[in-house]
Amino acid sequence: MEEKLRQWLEKDPDANCREELQQLVDSYDWAELEDRFTGRLQFGTAGLRGVVGAGPNRMNVLVIRQTSAGLGQYLLDEVDNAAQRGVLVAYDGRLDSEQFATEAAGVFAAMGITTYITPDVAATPIAAFGVLQLGCAAGVVVTASHNPPQYNGFKVYWENGAQIIPPHDAGIAGNIERQACGNTPWVSFEQGLGSGSIVQLDRSFYQHYI
Repeated sequence: MEEKLRQWLEKDPDANCREELQQLVDSYDWAELEDRFTGRLQFGTAGLRGVVGAGPNRMNVLVIRQTSAGLGQYLLDEVDNAAQRGVLVAYDGRLDSEQFATEAAGVFAAMGITTYITPDVAATPIAAFGVLQLGCAAGVVVTASHNPPQYNGFKVYWENGAQIIPPHDAGIAGNIERQACGNTPWVSFEQGLGSGSIVQLDRSFYQHYI
């Protein structure tokens, strides 16, 4: 576990998460560390869902980046014109959701995938509608639905505006595992906006849904 912890700390871009893990080490809380580093959050037909915190078995910036890279590569491999059609990213009102959404957008943009992001919080049905309206290859909603406030999630919608089904879930999960072993591509939200690879939708997007 010590080697897993060291590798994670080298990759984790979030200073708060690195500090959180260091505090667990300093307090000798090995049970908590074991829980965070025994495997990682499992990706399935509902995407990811878990408690926000540091480590691969929690929801955090690095997990979001690795998951986005896995999804992005799967789309490039499996969906015609995925880079041009793009991905819609939306988020709910949880404390970390907007940050996680912009992190996901930065990964897709770095992979050459046009990324549309909502201008504010959006209910899941609005995001599903947006995938169809924009003709996207897929959509992502950062939400943990009905779970308690310490949770967050990463829900994926396919090009048909519906949640993913097998075999897409397994294909994406396999790509996430591979992406987690390397360096994840990423550009800042500001860089993406400047280059045009990230497009922030205006509020008329909500009116189209209504």
